[in-house]
Amino acid sequence: MIWFLKAIWRILTGISRAISVLVPLIFVAVFLVFFSLGMQESTPEPLPEKAALLIAPSGPLVEDAPPVDPVAAFVNQEFEQPTLLQNLINAISWAATDDRITALVLNLENLAGPSTTQAIELNEAISAFKATEKPVIAVGDFYSQAHYLLAAQADHILLHPEGGIFLEGFSVYRSYLRSFLENIRVTMHVFKAGEHKSAVEPYLRDDMSDGEREVVTRWLNGLWLAYTDMAESGRKLPSGSLDQFIEDFPTRLASSDNDMAETMIAGGWIDALADHSERDAALAEWVGVTDEEGNAKIVELGPYIEDVKAQKQLEEEGLPLIAIVPVEGTLVPGDSEDGMAGADTVISYIDMALEADDLAAIVLRVNSPGGSVFASDLIRRKLTEARTADIPIVVSMGTVAASGGYWIAAEADQIWAQKTTLTGSIGAFSAFPTIEGIVDYIGVSVDGVGTTSLAGEASLNRGLSPKMATIVQAISNGIYSDFIELVASGRGMDIEEVQLIAEGMVWTGEEALANGLVDQLGGLDAAVSAAAELADLEQWRVGRTRQPATFESVLLEELNRSLGVSSALKGGWFESLISSYRPIVKSLSALRDPMNLYAQCFTCAPVP
Repeated sequence: MIWFLKAIWRILTGISRAISVLVPLIFVAVFLVFFSLGMQESTPEPLPEKAALLIAPSGPLVEDAPPVDPVAAFVNQEFEQPTLLQNLINAISWAATDDRITALVLNLENLAGPSTTQAIELNEAISAFKATEKPVIAVGDFYSQAHYLLAAQADHILLHPEGGIFLEGFSVYRSYLRSFLENIRVTMHVFKAGEHKSAVEPYLRDDMSDGEREVVTRWLNGLWLAYTDMAESGRKLPSGSLDQFIEDFPTRLASSDNDMAETMIAGGWIDALADHSERDAALAEWVGVTDEEGNAKIVELGPYIEDVKAQKQLEEEGLPLIAIVPVEGTLVPGDSEDGMAGADTVISYIDMALEADDLAAIVLRVNSPGGSVFASDLIRRKLTEARTADIPIVVSMGTVAASGGYWIAAEADQIWAQKTTLTGSIGAFSAFPTIEGIVDYIGVSVDGVGTTSLAGEASLNRGLSPKMATIVQAISNGIYSDFIELVASGRGMDIEEVQLIAEGMVWTGEEALANGLVDQLGGLDAAVSAAAELADLEQWRVGRTRQPATFESVLLEELNRSLGVSSALKGGWFESLISSYRPIVKSLSALRDPMNLYAQCFTCAPVP
């Protein structure tokens, strides 16, 4: 019997080992087969001699896109996939001087955003394209307020007869939790440094404080003024037209028989109504080149970028490198994830740049509201290493570079921002809950002993002692002092000067230029030129650091593309379910600072 059991065990062990060896081999074999087939099928065709460039991005516009999670790649949740902002800017800029491109077509319906700041950067490229007298056409069934800011820069705006545009203005509303926390008997311990550090207000109040209302109103009005100026100038309408249109909208809608599309035409915000067949006919005329079916000949963004990049790599070979290091999302320790900039990932980007033999300068592209103090300082210290190696560091701020996002920027050789960038928010806070109220309510007693007066004085079920609270507040004050000194040293300012513009206050880029927090206004291209000047370069090439895709991601994505296994999971209830939980999971997973200390601006979420 023992011999029989041993034999069975040996057989099972052999099967287990065989499976552990064969399954990966089978996966690799399948991957290689489908990858080779995919390579054969996806051999790029040469671009047509004449065509329009289609700009139809999907998902949010970002500075950095971490590799897709293997499971997400397999499920193929396309709604999650972001678009690199700089890819759009580069493509439009290249197309302006490309004789093959006869027109630019904007289809923005699948785009999440853009923010006003992103639209400003894109508009600079669109303006350069229009200067060549090539037409820019915006098409869509419906334009969000964010979409419209870009569409307004087009020569022709087409809207579906049953579509519309909803222009309403900007707002910031937050949920305030003081009464809720009291009702569920949870105590939120909050410690902040900086009078206007509003990240903790929702835990302490049931409404927005007067000070926070004043600060938010100031920068929100600044952003809206930039939006209205850009929309009105794009449509060649008088200043104040958009505010008046919104104010009179109910009356205007009624006078157009409650037809939103007709209301938009009457207001001058679009040029014509066109269903899909009429749109296609108009595009064929404006583009000037048609295919065999009579439709406008179109080149999509991906193939166009690949084609031009291949040419540029040959032309720029051997030139000094200016490395773009992106910082996208909430700052956290560890690796980057969707919506989070991991300190380890950003540091690996910097190391990647420093390892390049021809590195001349680094441009840190920051689009972050801050986050973990620990993560912020890890990145700052790595940048200090680069500066000690005589590598110029220039920071280019995107939509937001506040709190921890400014912490990592403060010591750069130059800081560039757009006029609508949200920055500053120099402050620090710590916040965590305890449940002694719940424990008491359900009749549970907590008792014991400790070896010192601090042992057990910060406990989930016992709360926080006054002595421990004093210590935590002191640590927050210390971080705030470090932040002030960091900014003063990096910006060449007195401590007193920084204190006047700190206290957690948020500033637009235009205001930050006036108060000394940034050096110049301009986008990423301007920052790259500044870095080249600091490095004494007349010619250079630009390279963007990125995380390589993992083998698992590539494998599962290729299997999904080849086999089409995810169609049942795309869209519908599954997508809705995942989307509903994603913000909650992200916000909770971002709270991972080892000291529970944060330099983050929660009101600095991108405004569309």
